[in-house]
Amino acid sequence: AVVSTQSTGTMLGWYEEFDDAQKNDFLKQLLGVSNSPQTHLLSTLMAPILHANCPHNCTDILYWLPPSISLEILVYLDVYSLVECQRVNKYWYRLSCDTKLWRNLCFRPFYRLGAKVASKQLEIFKSRYGYVPWRQVFVERYKLQQNWLTGNCYVRTFEGHTQGITCVQFDDYRIVSGSSDKTIKVWSTRSNTPWGGLTLRGHSGTVRCLHLNNNQLVSGSSDCTIKVWDLAEGVGWSRSRCTVTMVGHSHTVRCLQVGIGVVVSGSYDHTLKKWRLDTGECLATLRGHLAAVLSVQFDSSKIVSGSCDNTIKVWSFDTGECLATLSGHNNAVTCIHFDHSRIVSGSLDTQIKVWDIKSERCIQTLDWASAEGHTGVVRCLQADTWRIVSAADDKTLKVWSLESGKRLVTLREHTDGV
Repeated sequence: AVVSTQSTGTMLGWYEEFDDAQKNDFLKQLLGVSNSPQTHLLSTLMAPILHANCPHNCTDILYWLPPSISLEILVYLDVYSLVECQRVNKYWYRLSCDTKLWRNLCFRPFYRLGAKVASKQLEIFKSRYGYVPWRQVFVERYKLQQNWLTGNCYVRTFEGHTQGITCVQFDDYRIVSGSSDKTIKVWSTRSNTPWGGLTLRGHSGTVRCLHLNNNQLVSGSSDCTIKVWDLAEGVGWSRSRCTVTMVGHSHTVRCLQVGIGVVVSGSYDHTLKKWRLDTGECLATLRGHLAAVLSVQFDSSKIVSGSCDNTIKVWSFDTGECLATLSGHNNAVTCIHFDHSRIVSGSLDTQIKVWDIKSERCIQTLDWASAEGHTGVVRCLQADTWRIVSAADDKTLKVWSLESGKRLVTLREHTDGV
């Protein structure tokens, strides 16, 4: 022990005589031959010394950066990481509550709403607070997405039709249904009664398709006609009436969509027709499908249709020319939805397919084998920026990720095909 003490004293004497460069070199060599107990001891002893003369929060990178740059860093975080940042300290909390961050989250694809719904939500918050509190807007959207992903919903049942319901449309306060009993019923979602408040009669066959556009309702039927109904609030419910009847198809009108001043319909007679909404005049007839047309959708430049001939056709809205034919389903194409780049289709073959419009190729197939898909005919579907919602004869609704094709949730409440 005496020898060790003498050696240590000698080494310290040498060390004190070293210049800074020699001291640094000595310490590097000493650390190189040290083990874990020595390095742990060194870190413990150095901790209070390292920041003795430093200003407050010297190790906090966000504290020393300009706030604008700190926000540019935080904008890349997901919501869970952003919430964790609020728990670090008061300064991080203030940064994490910045409006820019929460607004950015609201416009990410997973939380983005449709244009009309988003506009309405923002108007409600603005009328309530005088400005848009983006953090609260995001919280509401987050809760909505969680309800979708967990299947959390409030179930109400409306009764009144005497036969099967074939089609449904809805808006903020009404549900409109068409039935094999040849009637259309308008239900109020604002009242607690499960019975229909208005019944529209006029079709002589099954009502196969509907489109509700504000206070204007358009219906198609197995009686080969299309009818336009006035549901304006200024008109008494008992006085709601048919304003236009379109005649031209030679078989059941199976599908239709309404645009600005125009209606496009598809029929069992293998054709699509374009009509003037105000007069009922037929503007064009599109021929090309070899079997009944079951689904149709259009925008300002193109019309997309699905048929019992197992194909999807893309048409020019202006000229009626067939621009593309997509083949891949093994049975009738029962429903479609498209945007500027993709078409989503459902079929009698129980599959959902996603197509790239530009390349005309199927880029994804959702079925039971690959994604726990439907086991019955896919009857209807809708898609937005991040999800697909589909319904089928297997009594379920399924929600899918549009990007990955992963099944997010299965909703089970119906006792028969949806």
